[in-house]
Amino acid sequence: MSERDARERDILIAPSEYAYVQDLTKGDIVLYVGPTKISLSNTERIVELKGDRFVPVRADDPSFGVSPFVAASSSQYIVLENPVAEGKEARPIRGGNTAVELGVGRKVVVPGPAMFPLWPGQRARVIDGHPLREDEYLVVRYYDRIPDDPHPIGSELVVRGADVSFYVPRTGLEVVPHEVQPNRWRYVRKATRFPRPGGLHVRVTKHLTAGAGHSLPPGTYAAGTDVFLSDRDGYFFPDENVEVIGVVQPVPIAEKEGLYVRDRATGRIATIMGPANYLCDPTREEIVPRVLAPEQVELYGLTRHDEMRAVAINVPPGFAVLVTGKTKREVVKGPETRILDFDEELTELRLSTGRPKSDDSTLTTCFLQVESNKVSDTLSVRTRDHVEVQISVSYRVSFEGESHEAQQRWFHVKDYVGLLCDHAGSILRAASRTTSIEVFQREATEMLRTAILGERRADGDKRRPGRNFTENGMWVYDLEVLDVRILDADVKKLLDGAQRAAITSDAKRREEERRLAEERLRAEVDREVGDAQIVALAKALEVEGARAALSERRALALVEADRVTRVGTAEAEARAVAIEREAEAVALERRAEISRRTLENQVAAFEKQMAALAPELISTLTTLGHQKLAADLSANVGPLAVLGGGSVTEIVERLLGALPVGSKKTVMDVVHRNGASTMPAPRES
Repeated sequence: MSERDARERDILIAPSEYAYVQDLTKGDIVLYVGPTKISLSNTERIVELKGDRFVPVRADDPSFGVSPFVAASSSQYIVLENPVAEGKEARPIRGGNTAVELGVGRKVVVPGPAMFPLWPGQRARVIDGHPLREDEYLVVRYYDRIPDDPHPIGSELVVRGADVSFYVPRTGLEVVPHEVQPNRWRYVRKATRFPRPGGLHVRVTKHLTAGAGHSLPPGTYAAGTDVFLSDRDGYFFPDENVEVIGVVQPVPIAEKEGLYVRDRATGRIATIMGPANYLCDPTREEIVPRVLAPEQVELYGLTRHDEMRAVAINVPPGFAVLVTGKTKREVVKGPETRILDFDEELTELRLSTGRPKSDDSTLTTCFLQVESNKVSDTLSVRTRDHVEVQISVSYRVSFEGESHEAQQRWFHVKDYVGLLCDHAGSILRAASRTTSIEVFQREATEMLRTAILGERRADGDKRRPGRNFTENGMWVYDLEVLDVRILDADVKKLLDGAQRAAITSDAKRREEERRLAEERLRAEVDREVGDAQIVALAKALEVEGARAALSERRALALVEADRVTRVGTAEAEARAVAIEREAEAVALERRAEISRRTLENQVAAFEKQMAALAPELISTLTTLGHQKLAADLSANVGPLAVLGGGSVTEIVERLLGALPVGSKKTVMDVVHRNGASTMPAPRES
């Protein structure tokens, strides 16, 4: 689209929109507020404010210079630059509005909700309100004077979340951003929480007199004063007078570890040893490193070294080190871990090496082996007959002393190995020169041990006194002769031949001695065998006599035992019979008693039964008995009457003469009724 077409184009402005139109003949700029329509003439153009100038809008701009109203919700506010000048009341109306006088350079805050167009020359920025939590705060700066407020322009205030949960500044105040990101400014800051068990390092930026309730202890502080705050809880809110330099955390120190801390006032460096959590006050102290060279780290026996930690020396068992400082010396025996002070170092020893020992190549170390030390050496000696012999020896060495002075003397000689080998070698050479090669070869070990360790004690103790070195408290308590070698081959051959002959002769002598000893042993054995046989025969006779006496005693014992058995059996049988008879008698008595009691019980029962019968029953039974008797008499009295020659009545009366009168009469009546008339009459003879 060409510029001419753009000018002849009608521009529609919707509600809540505005645009700027510039008169090309006068330069005036008119504000058009929608809803309206703009018909541009040849002397007018659409412009917009970019930077500090109004520039024409490009024809291909989609908006073509039309902008929406500046709008803010109730949780936002608008920072308006170049507001309408004081005393001027101007409210844009629909359609065209001529420019008004602006208060250039001023800035006001318009809290939401608000919506309005911008007069030509005005700028506006919509900012969200600032919600604050308890651990958050804002830094607010005075950019203009506020009536009844004594703070000068440029002063800053801290708005704490503990006091205000939502903040919108007033005119004259602006919230200072602390971080500017692309298309976004960050205003809310996090308060610094007092670390536990750490502290805060803060700095006073302006002269300050702190009273009660201030974040700093009460007092007067000059600008640039550093303050260390510890043992507090809660949050620290900086202000225009105080800024946070950093959070100080305690440094954990394990057991057998340490730190070097310098006092800023005196420069003195102290060693802080663990276990502890050390909180360094950065206003008075600082942790200083100690740098060790790589060869020093190796010399001190350290696998690694942290420069921010104190040097910790681990002394193994049986070793000792000499710690030296500017004003002290101390011997440390292992096993122990020693924390060195900042000015302390270990004394170095330079020990001879090789065989024979020489100081051409030395071993540098700080650790002195004070117990069970072993030093080996090889040296050449000459015997009395000028035979050169090479011997290899091993010295057993310890260092003696319990006092501090005696222990410090251990380190007076830097090369105790060289001292030992030189002095002991001189003694061994002197002892060898007084002995022939033959004796030396045979008694070298004993001779050399005596030369170094001294003679055995007279009380039978196999230990030797050893050799002491007063120079450094060294004590040689044992010597091992490892090898004796004759360097002259001819002499060695002669000695070997002589030794071989001596060995052969000695072997023969020992063989003869062995044979003699065997013969003596055989004779002694035969004699002891004979003696043993005689003793055995005597013992056999004693055994036979003992056996005969034993047999006799056994026979007597059997006879006595048989007698005792028989008598005991008879007595037992008699006692058994008597007991059996007594038991039978007791049983018979018990049965008789039981029978008597049974009979008595039966009689008593019968009496009770008979007493229970009624008199009528007794009478009835009596009558029945009489009737039975009469019946029997009736059947048999006839033949009696015939034989006796009397009447039946007479015979019956004679038979019944013993009965009572009543009973007799009753029987007679029955007899007559039962047929006495039928009985045959007695025949006359």
